Amino acid sequence: MPQHVLVPLDGSDHAFAGLEYSLTAFPDADISVLYVVDPALDHDASAGSGESAIDRGEARGEEILEQAQEHASEHGLSVDTYLRTGRPHNEILAIANTDVDHVVLGSHGDSPISHPFLGHVSEAVVRRAPVSTTLVPESTAALGERTLPGEILVPLDGSEQAEAALEFALDTFSDGAITAFHALSLPFDRPRPEVEGTYLEDVLDDREARAETIFESASEIADGYDASLETETGSDSPATAILERASADDVDQIVMGSHGSTLSTQLFTGSVAERVARRSPRTVTLVRGAPASE
Repeated sequence: MPQHVLVPLDGSDHAFAGLEYSLTAFPDADISVLYVVDPALDHDASAGSGESAIDRGEARGEEILEQAQEHASEHGLSVDTYLRTGRPHNEILAIANTDVDHVVLGSHGDSPISHPFLGHVSEAVVRRAPVSTTLVPESTAALGERTLPGEILVPLDGSEQAEAALEFALDTFSDGAITAFHALSLPFDRPRPEVEGTYLEDVLDDREARAETIFESASEIADGYDASLETETGSDSPATAILERASADDVDQIVMGSHGSTLSTQLFTGSVAERVARRSPRTVTLVRGAPASE
């Protein structure tokens, strides 16, 4: 469960949705909000102005941070604030490398959270942050229409990262309804009756047996948290199956490992995690680290 959450803000609604999510999902955590003044992105310059880009940026940042404090007070909570000057992703990562254990990013915005998601700032943060990261693609209004933690989808592939994600969900969202999900990655789209008696039946049996093994392990982990767990499979490849399931009305957020079992622990771009984070209509949390049981 996160203890210290960092929320970068740029004044956009999507960035404030990241704050709204943090206040709702992690009410017991220390929450810090950050505004980074980037002199290279001075959109308010005017001819003859005696104000410097940094002065204008700091004034805007102070206003946004004050709004964040007011927003937190509406939840009966408080937030710490950081006002930094420099390259946004460097400043975010500098704080993330201190005592922060989770970063929440609005996935669209102006600056520092570039648009579209996985622009150079947010991609750098997701790739290089040493901690788990949550990406919020929804507006504050959309978040307000749902009750979090809600229905949580946890994709599993048998990897340690996936099991760490399951433990994160069980520990952090004990009031949520968690579904463990496994993509079978079938090389065909025929129902079982049509493949019975063919070589494809062996493929299906093998994939379903693997899913059962993964779900048995997941159930053992859930038992350790005294929690129940629903299980589902999808037929398509992992990213496609996860995104299709995430588009259903009953999914409120996704919690998944930042890397899968077939990927280098140093690789993010091109992974299933990236594709899901880039395209998901729902909030996605990417969990780093090994399971607590290790």
